[in-house]
Amino acid sequence: MNIWVLDSESGTKLLYKSFLKTDADEDIVSGFLTAFHHFSMIEFQESLDSIEMGGLRWVYILEDNYKLIFVAADTRDTKTELILARLNVIKNAFIKQFNSVWEKRGHNWDGDINIFLPFLNEIEDYYDQWEEVESLAKTADFFDILGIFQKILIMLRNVIDNKMYSKSRNSILNKIEELYNTFITPKDIKSSDELKNITFSKESWFNLIDINLIKSDKDLVIKSLESIISGIVNILKQIKGKNACFKYFSEEKVYAYIFNNLKLLKDLKLDLFLLENFLLL
Repeated sequence: MNIWVLDSESGTKLLYKSFLKTDADEDIVSGFLTAFHHFSMIEFQESLDSIEMGGLRWVYILEDNYKLIFVAADTRDTKTELILARLNVIKNAFIKQFNSVWEKRGHNWDGDINIFLPFLNEIEDYYDQWEEVESLAKTADFFDILGIFQKILIMLRNVIDNKMYSKSRNSILNKIEELYNTFITPKDIKSSDELKNITFSKESWFNLIDINLIKSDKDLVIKSLESIISGIVNILKQIKGKNACFKYFSEEKVYAYIFNNLKLLKDLKLDLFLLENFLLL
């Protein structure tokens, strides 16, 4: 996220803080942003709240009473509402802190702009708080995802234990053990240490509880668990056939679990994966 505080009349940059690496010159961008604002006011009789430009999402807040434009730019995958909410916090804090300067200078910002520099520390404090909250949210999502995978794996084990005769059960468990040994090789563990925390044995089944939520490569762990579940479903399908698998999954309430939690699964981007695998598409 990059942030500008601009004098809306003169285009003077009062403050700029960058948390994103860009090649753009901050002063040139400041002038462009002010000019773009004036253009939108003349052509459209209103200020444009947000645009996408240069691979970024740009959000504006015009504060007419103080002749200020607050601008934030962030990546396109960041929601406009989130950028706007954060920019609004910065706007309110800036006005509260420098209202006395505005009054003292006769309702303009002319003069030494270095007086605003200490506010950069406050912006950094806000940003650190937002990063911490975002990190906690991602960790919470990862925790939910692991819980879903563990639940699905338990259901699959119940299918094997409760629906199979001993010959089929042993054959399936042997193939799953082969799948695991092929998947978790010494080379894999060496290149990605967290994979060793996905453990398996025919007696105790799969265990995910030792996965480190903070230090693990989330995408790699998810991709790995998806591969394992897809592999198990394919083994069941090969040995017992599609029709029998439909019956087993239904009796074990796999479908009920997926549909009852569809909103959460969609939010966590697991819905299509589970539907494609368990509907045997």
